[in-house]
Amino acid sequence: MKRQIPRERPFEYLRRRDNGQPFSEEIVRNWYFARAYVLDFLKDIAIAPGSPESVHVAVCGDSPLMLSVVRQLALSAHFVNYEEYDIFGKLSCRNRTVITVVSSRADIVSELGREEYLNILPDYCKSVIYGRERNAGSYIDVEIHVESAAPDSCTLCVREEDVRSFLASRKEEELLSIDTRKAVLTSRVYGLGNAIDNLPAEDIHSAKRYLYALDTFQYNLLQTKFRPFVDDKKWSADQTAVRKRLSNVFCSDCFESRSLGIKRFAGERGISEQEAWEQSNEALSVSEHGRWVVDKLIMGFRPVDDKERLLGDSLFGDKRRDYRKSLQRESAPSHIDICSFRDLRRVDPDSMKYDSLLLLAIPLILDKVR
Repeated sequence: MKRQIPRERPFEYLRRRDNGQPFSEEIVRNWYFARAYVLDFLKDIAIAPGSPESVHVAVCGDSPLMLSVVRQLALSAHFVNYEEYDIFGKLSCRNRTVITVVSSRADIVSELGREEYLNILPDYCKSVIYGRERNAGSYIDVEIHVESAAPDSCTLCVREEDVRSFLASRKEEELLSIDTRKAVLTSRVYGLGNAIDNLPAEDIHSAKRYLYALDTFQYNLLQTKFRPFVDDKKWSADQTAVRKRLSNVFCSDCFESRSLGIKRFAGERGISEQEAWEQSNEALSVSEHGRWVVDKLIMGFRPVDDKERLLGDSLFGDKRRDYRKSLQRESAPSHIDICSFRDLRRVDPDSMKYDSLLLLAIPLILDKVR
């Protein structure tokens, strides 16, 4: 008998920050529809570490559904060849994903900044609005353009009729739910605790340092029975928990794309896929941090301000950790890790260890769910 895949509906738990009210049914449905479409749209893109390629998508339309597609592209289109700083230590931001919204609406910028779409991401990422550039020095790996016509530089194009046609070809009950198994296994990586915490913050991208933690994950946590991803009681009472856990969905949505890139890298170098994953750990980590930053900004978290940073730096041990956690629970939450990858090494090197391990665990997670 074929085992039934568990499917859940986590997006319904998101609430508006200003009043705590649910998003409308239309908005939530559009999030699911856009996710299903975008993951299918990107499924054959294989970009290897070090590749000079980049993705530029034109989204032709500004309906609520198409703006949800823009949101999902920003969450999902992160590739392992993104270069934040060049070999000379200069901010380069090479191979960013560019998303061009084709629209003539006078209010399109404010509409994109609504909480249900890009939220505060446009305040921090590089953008070009009808030729006017903003945040030119941003380190973020996604760039937003608004044009009245699709530019010739686009490599891909999304039209509303394409999205509607895709949705019509799928069962609605599958579109409106998510196979959460990868997200569940992703969350288990962050539950390894001492197996990671006790590692020194040196040679963070050396695969050999994670052999014990990987074994623990593979032969213990990976074998544990699947449990529901959604914790109804906790999620109904704690929006911070909802937004942080949804990051596991957005993270695991990129696993197949990264796997394709690593397969291509292995083929080009004539090495095994395991060697390719190990050799590419730093490049994968840069890409994952870029994805995480975009995810957090769309979820409404902001970088810490100078006052918060100074107070946090004046504390030590558990007090510093507890203070940083408290900032994530404010009405306008901040997070110390919303920074460039290079700065992350200075402000929170321990978080980098978890990312390095997670990326090495991707093949194990994909094998498990397949």
